[in-house]
Amino acid sequence: MSSLKTGNIYSGFQVVREEFIQEIESSVFTMEHQQSGARLLFVQNQDDNKVFSVSFRTPPEDSTGVFHILEHSVLCGSDKYPVKEPFVELLKGSMQTFLNAFTFGDKTMYPVASRNDQDFSNLMEVYLDSVFKPNIYRQQEIFEQEGWHYELQRAEDELIYKGVVYNEMKGSYSSPVTVLMDRIKKSLYPDTIYRHSSGGDPQDIPALTYEQFLAAHSNYYHPSNSYFYLYGDVNIEERLQFIHEEYLSRYTPNDFDTAIAVQQPTGITELSAEYPILETETATDKTYLSMNYVIGTALDRELNLAFDILKSMLMDSNAAPLKQALLESGLGKDVFAFYSDSMVQPLLGITLTHSNPSSKDAFVDLVRTTLSRLVADGLDEKLVLAAVNSKEFELREADFNRYPKGLTYNIEVMKAWLYEGEPSTHLEYEAVFAAIREKCADRYFEQLIETYLLNSDHCSVVMLNPSKTIAAEKEASTRRQLGEFKASLSPEQLEQLVDSTQNLLFRQSRPDTAEDLLKLPKLSLQDIDRSAEPQVPTHEYTHEGIKLIHHEVQTNKIAYIKLYWDTEVIAPEQIPYLVLLAEILGQLETDAYSIEELTSEIGIKTGGIRFQNEVFGAAKDSEASYQPKFSARVKVMKGNIGDSLELLHELLYGSNLDNLAKLQEIVRREASQMESILNQKGNEIAAGRLLSYFSDMGAYQEQLGGVAYYRFIRELARPIDQQSEQLADTLKGICATLFNKRNLTLSVTGTPDIYEEFAANLTKLNLQDRRVEPKSIIKAQGDARNEGFMSASQVQYVVKGYDFTKLGFAYSGKMQVLKKILSLTYLWNAVRVKGGAYGGNLILRRDGMLVFTSYRDPNLQETLEVYDQAYRFASGYEADEDEMTKAIIGTLAMFDQPLSPSAQGRRADRHYFEQITGEELQQERNEILSATPEDIRQYAGLLQAVAEQNYFSVVGNESKMKSAQALFGSLEELVM
Repeated sequence: MSSLKTGNIYSGFQVVREEFIQEIESSVFTMEHQQSGARLLFVQNQDDNKVFSVSFRTPPEDSTGVFHILEHSVLCGSDKYPVKEPFVELLKGSMQTFLNAFTFGDKTMYPVASRNDQDFSNLMEVYLDSVFKPNIYRQQEIFEQEGWHYELQRAEDELIYKGVVYNEMKGSYSSPVTVLMDRIKKSLYPDTIYRHSSGGDPQDIPALTYEQFLAAHSNYYHPSNSYFYLYGDVNIEERLQFIHEEYLSRYTPNDFDTAIAVQQPTGITELSAEYPILETETATDKTYLSMNYVIGTALDRELNLAFDILKSMLMDSNAAPLKQALLESGLGKDVFAFYSDSMVQPLLGITLTHSNPSSKDAFVDLVRTTLSRLVADGLDEKLVLAAVNSKEFELREADFNRYPKGLTYNIEVMKAWLYEGEPSTHLEYEAVFAAIREKCADRYFEQLIETYLLNSDHCSVVMLNPSKTIAAEKEASTRRQLGEFKASLSPEQLEQLVDSTQNLLFRQSRPDTAEDLLKLPKLSLQDIDRSAEPQVPTHEYTHEGIKLIHHEVQTNKIAYIKLYWDTEVIAPEQIPYLVLLAEILGQLETDAYSIEELTSEIGIKTGGIRFQNEVFGAAKDSEASYQPKFSARVKVMKGNIGDSLELLHELLYGSNLDNLAKLQEIVRREASQMESILNQKGNEIAAGRLLSYFSDMGAYQEQLGGVAYYRFIRELARPIDQQSEQLADTLKGICATLFNKRNLTLSVTGTPDIYEEFAANLTKLNLQDRRVEPKSIIKAQGDARNEGFMSASQVQYVVKGYDFTKLGFAYSGKMQVLKKILSLTYLWNAVRVKGGAYGGNLILRRDGMLVFTSYRDPNLQETLEVYDQAYRFASGYEADEDEMTKAIIGTLAMFDQPLSPSAQGRRADRHYFEQITGEELQQERNEILSATPEDIRQYAGLLQAVAEQNYFSVVGNESKMKSAQALFGSLEELVM
């Protein structure tokens, strides 16, 4: 451990504060760099997944997206590392556990993480050089590529805008949620930086000049405006010395003002806006209504935590009173709430979706009257206790999914540090929870509602209406402006634009020199563990005919329990109903509990009970091509396992499926949520549809969340009032068949004493036992339907692929190296850099799935051609030893990501069901380690064979799709 002392100076950094934070079991050192004015926070502990970041306060002055474009651009080459894409080279060849950058509304963060000491050092070096010494001052093409530029390859061509961020934000602004959030901030913060779109509004991005772009970097990316962060088992004195000697020692303080002004109360403001829908869509039931409140300041930890809990209490839980009042009113089909505390003045938003303009006043009145009633009558004490317990469980569990723990703490730190508060403000919660619990008995949350919501002098009502013409009008306006601009140019100026376009294309096509690539720090294979990560110790038991598996993992006294029922016993036509069942369980009263009582019991006694549908690959000893499961997941502290199992039994067998009004409400909400998914996840919709053409598993999954489920829920929602009794009967029949111990596997992740407690309480599940027969499972139709799905999006999601095992090819770990090389070399350059899409990727799985995808892509036919030509790239692939080593290491990084205890349990479950052994994982790793350029070249035939099957699917812009109509087997509008 470090011997840092308060008051001492280490390589120019003075330690100004030291504290131990029990909640994260870390010593935290706050430091200041005496010469440059840089700030640094060191969170010291034994976590080997080390995190470094450098962040800057970047309050936008307009909506040109300058800081978003800078975030992309500074990672495109620097003084020490003059290659075109150091970021991509690191993705190719480091053992990073996280590597990215974020643009927030008022800050930009550049975090990296790695468990390998040398790799961690390498990542730090490249990122520091990128942010402080980027190539943007020498190469304007970087700004043009990542931000925007005029594209004119020939003087007679139509002039267009192109750029990665430009197209990313065109895709983002196709979503009503993005437009809504933008307008909410405009309504609440009309005089401050939060009224601007930090990501960039596509209408405003082309107003940004190269000179303004450079000035933003010069002014804001200075050590005086920086926030350094180091986390984990780090040699801190070595790291401080490097930061000081290589960078900060060259700077003196900069007094450029980056302060963020506070918005004065605005009273109650109203704002209306529009979002695009297709011309053929109905505008009825498509309005978003939102009430929004500014809540104190980001520096008030108790208030922020209390409002996070209150938001959940009012709007998130199954018994949330404001949520239920809004849904039962019939004013809209769904609701959601958000509490954002990553700004100097946090905001709470309450939104009703799929409503109508005429419902605005009734919506506002209902919110106010419901809140007034809750204040007058008092909140249910158990509901309050459940919400507080649930939040505390979440913080103690500290499971942040794909984010390293240290990165999540970094984001929390910035919530106060950026606004001159103590960095540790949002890391500590024990005392705050104690204070909240003590105040709960004295109408604490009721007072918060009254003070900050009912009596707010800083709130807004935002109405977002659908428009059939706004997208076409904006597109026509853009084309008209570009046409007028082109017409105003002389022949010489036109040639200059052509030259500029060709110069950019030349830079994009030109490979980095071997000399420049050698300048990048790198790992060797000697730095890499050649052994696969050991599988979690798994023990298999049988108890009264039930298969039990125990994954022995240290879980900090939390039991992770999962029940998996085989859904092969459900008729194929009933599979989509399983999605509804997963949503419904826990939202209905039961034989023993009202919905309020049930929600409280779950919140008080567990960390949550969730239901979902999962699909595993085929087991080796089975003729089936996949294994469909309906699962229940329980998180619970040791000592409460018995109570959690009793609650689970009540949900499975006691839920009142005859509550027809609630069933109708849930179906309508499901339909509205599916519409949001169609708007926001076009790549997933297109990929799922493609897989359903040729993959049995893909065809099944399509019934659970793809186009097939979209069609199902759309038709069910339209006459749901008439169908609700039939729906109830169908669900009851499914439950009677499904929740049976004969088709069940039980999984427990935890220490042996946790398993013992579980086994001792297993009888409390009281599972039914009846004979069930498997039904026929869903299979792919096997034809290339090549469908196009039209939406109001301004970009495309283009997907193409096939099952290579059907073509006679066998899986090998070497294919994962192929995936890495194609994704980060070929597709990155062709689809993203040259094509202007936000991303392009290759999905390649053990089961034979090989799928090309693009994300927020301005192109369609051009991208399909890129996929078809991938085999040519592979056939000519050449790489020296360094380049091949980099590809191998980058591939292994995907396999060596640290996992939380619950994620370890989920992976162990997959290995169990799919019968993946430690020997197979080691073989896969050996194949990756032995991959050669010749192996990559030999996969050219596989890529060509996949392309020749010509299976593709596209979600995207209506006019773009219709202009390419001859490509498709059919075109369909994605509308509810």
